Amino acid sequence: MSTEPRPLFVYGTLRALPLLAWALTGEATKVDQIFRPLRKGLVHGYRRCSLHRCDYPAAIHDPRSSVDGYLLAPLTASQRRKLDAFEGETYKITPVMVTILDENDQPTEDTTEADIYIWNQDLDAERLEDWLELYKGMELIGDD
Repeated sequence: MSTEPRPLFVYGTLRALPLLAWALTGEATKVDQIFRPLRKGLVHGYRRCSLHRCDYPAAIHDPRSSVDGYLLAPLTASQRRKLDAFEGETYKITPVMVTILDENDQPTEDTTEADIYIWNQDLDAERLEDWLELYKGMELIGDD
């Protein structure tokens, strides 16, 4: 008995459809063969943030913020496993409620459950590491 994989809410680099196609098929040109129509959505209680020296964002818990993105409905469990592997252990899969947006990007009353990839690392540790790298070898000069 085959069960349909849970929907997935993406907010970062996986919104780039050629990258999404490549992650699933190995070919960036197969965008039209991947998913049913994408739906724009909004997840409350999280915010998207930039990561220093990274070309991808992270979502972190923030009760006062929202993240916009796409609601994906993977066609097969294999597709979902490929996306989970693509994101890796840097992210943790978390269930959320997605508010569907209309054609004008306005929230509708339609909501659905989905999973989101949430940053699974310590942001403060990353910032400290970046700071230490930036100032490595520098000397502080001042009057004693």
